[in-house]
Amino acid sequence: MGESISYEDVFQYTSNGVLVTDRTGSITHINNRAIAILCLENTTIAGKSVGDVLPLTGELVQTCVTTREPILGRQILGQRAQFVVNVTPVIKRDRVVGSICNFQRLSVFEVSAQQTQSYKALSQQLEVIFQASSDGIWVCDGNGRIISINRASEKLNGVGAADIVGKHIVDLLDRKIFDKSVSIKVMASKQRETVMQYIARTDKFLLSTGTPSLDEDGNISLIVVNERDMTELNALRENYDRSQKEKEKFREELSELSLRELAHKSIIADSSKMRNIKQMALKLSSLGASNILILGESGTGKGLLAKLIHKSGKRRAQPFIEINCAALPENLLEAELFGYEKGAFTGADNRGKIGLIELAQGGTLFLDEIGDMPILLQAKLLKYLDDQEIRRIGGTKSIKISCATIAATNQDIKKLIGKKAFREDLYYRLSSFVLELPPLSERTDDIPGLVRFYLNEFNKKYDCNRVITPHGVRFLMNYRFPGNIRELKSIIENAVVLSESNRIDEFIEISTVTTRPDHREAQYRSEDEDSLDLTGRLERLEKHILQSARERCRTTREIAARVGISQPSVVRKLQKYDIP
Repeated sequence: MGESISYEDVFQYTSNGVLVTDRTGSITHINNRAIAILCLENTTIAGKSVGDVLPLTGELVQTCVTTREPILGRQILGQRAQFVVNVTPVIKRDRVVGSICNFQRLSVFEVSAQQTQSYKALSQQLEVIFQASSDGIWVCDGNGRIISINRASEKLNGVGAADIVGKHIVDLLDRKIFDKSVSIKVMASKQRETVMQYIARTDKFLLSTGTPSLDEDGNISLIVVNERDMTELNALRENYDRSQKEKEKFREELSELSLRELAHKSIIADSSKMRNIKQMALKLSSLGASNILILGESGTGKGLLAKLIHKSGKRRAQPFIEINCAALPENLLEAELFGYEKGAFTGADNRGKIGLIELAQGGTLFLDEIGDMPILLQAKLLKYLDDQEIRRIGGTKSIKISCATIAATNQDIKKLIGKKAFREDLYYRLSSFVLELPPLSERTDDIPGLVRFYLNEFNKKYDCNRVITPHGVRFLMNYRFPGNIRELKSIIENAVVLSESNRIDEFIEISTVTTRPDHREAQYRSEDEDSLDLTGRLERLEKHILQSARERCRTTREIAARVGISQPSVVRKLQKYDIP
């Protein structure tokens, strides 16, 4: 009979390190495996305090003995050794008499844990993919017996997995769950097959594709069936068609809204400057030119000129899409220009949105106040102008766009370039052709025609019969119009509505003097508020009146008639106050 294995052998030859302490934490036993794992010197350890030999393990032993609860899976990352320890209390007759510490090298523990975790993670991933699929998935064995179906398939077929797993496909055919089975066709041909099934329970038509998995002998081991709801695809197609119709309707409405102003307004061009600009604009329009930059002060009619170019050209039947680059913050402006996919950002419409550039397809895109476009967005606009392609926010697909581009600004672009507030390359890209509208003060020959036009418009609008005399027209021709045509329009509208008399000359003269902000008037009041120097105050008042008259009148004779003194006196006083 061979030698028997003693308890000492079991203690020494186990694969884990073992250390035993009494209730005070003194080491009573330790095996050779523990000495190796803990990298201890081969000296007498028995009798020593575990806290002196292994300080971190000693703390765990003390806690275990005190709480009477095991401590499992603790990692110890010491300078000499890294390991995992389990500390278990030894309880006899309801009294803790010691503890047993079980050690395992961390590297061995990690390999084992990783293998287990890797398998679990892979299994979880496959299950998530299987269940998250929007298509129905069936898995059958080679004989046609159902192994598994996902939640989408349960919903499409109106069945529960618990009711059909383990059943044979023929049984489901007999129960009329579906009218035909792709799995039976696959078992017969051993090839991928596709059928259209009708599901009576859910009243759906499913496109089902069965794919066999063959073993080494060429026999079917598994059949994977993929089901797609054709009803849903039809709904998607209908939604797409509806979206395209909405897009076309939106384009038509935007274009109609933008061009409505041009339908009952014309550009007055009696002055030589405006005649030249109008001729140039019509020539560019007839040639189908793009990248036109319109410059001019606020209120000079840049938007109206852009609409004239579009309406007179080859693209007149296509949309005219206008956006004010100064009216929206940067993030909204980008979304308006380029559009976005559904869920692209918080607050985005769940259907997504078509951008204005995309809506301008085939027509004209008018970028008003381009000088106020944020510098970061300018780079994206430049890329579009170079490539003629856009990509919606949150999208991955590029969309080809073909449209004319017209930009306008009342700012000095070259100064903005010097301040690094506008990209020089974008400026040159936008300004293939430049049209500069003069201020109204430089095209006074247009004022009579504009006055007649707006007077007629507002008489019709407010059912009035106001008139203006040649004297009133001459007065307006001498006015500087800092607000340009927009100010003239406002003056005429106010006169038509508010004048007490049918002749609006007097109302216009009073309104241009009393409503026009003048910083010198405020300055005059501020300087003289506390002054009692009569001569000084009179001189300042006289200078202020002459400065105001000089701005409103073209000649010294008109100034004399306006302020009620002789023309030589006017000349002398202008020289006295150094008024040019």
